Amino acid sequence: MPAVVDRSVMSTIKSRDTIMGEIMMKTGVSNMGEISDTALSSSKITKGLLICWLTDVCRLLNEGAIPLMEDAASNLTRLSELEEQNEKNQKTIIQLQSEVISKRDEEIKEMKESLQSAVQSAVQSTVETGMKSYASVVTKSCKNAFAPKRICSALQTVAENTERKKNVIIYGVEEKESEALSTLVEDILEEIDEKPVVGDCCRVGLKNADSIRPIKFTL
Repeated sequence: MPAVVDRSVMSTIKSRDTIMGEIMMKTGVSNMGEISDTALSSSKITKGLLICWLTDVCRLLNEGAIPLMEDAASNLTRLSELEEQNEKNQKTIIQLQSEVISKRDEEIKEMKESLQSAVQSAVQSTVETGMKSYASVVTKSCKNAFAPKRICSALQTVAENTERKKNVIIYGVEEKESEALSTLVEDILEEIDEKPVVGDCCRVGLKNADSIRPIKFTL
């Protein structure tokens, strides 16, 4: 209870006790509950005393009890408003949390689908390109059997192109001091129901505390 309200309450109680104490003493009763018409009609109670007590009681009500009751009513109204607002805020928070979770689930689903598509595309492209490239090299080699340097150069070019198409890059995976990248990549692929053979794994770029380096791995 605020200090100002506390002092007001104590002052009102003190004034009441003073007035009632005088009435009890003059009427000869032992407690406030015994104050009645009969007690106040005693010959000892003069009209002047009644007027004085009535004036004091009116002042007590006007200056003490009524303002306190008004403050209490106002506080109850404000408390009710705060409780209602708090309930609305809680509903809003729950709704926002639900939206965030739903959005996160959608993003995870999209990321899984994108990664799954990238892996499948990379595997398919690697197989098809490798078969076509090697077939082309063999065909050209047969036509130019006496040019071994050309054959070696063609094979090297095909091998390099094939290796590049086997590379897959994953972004946004949290970076830790000690991490087993191969295991981490295999776990991510397993989440999208893919289990290709994972080759070399590494972080791409210079380490920076303000950004997460992507992971590059070979199928």
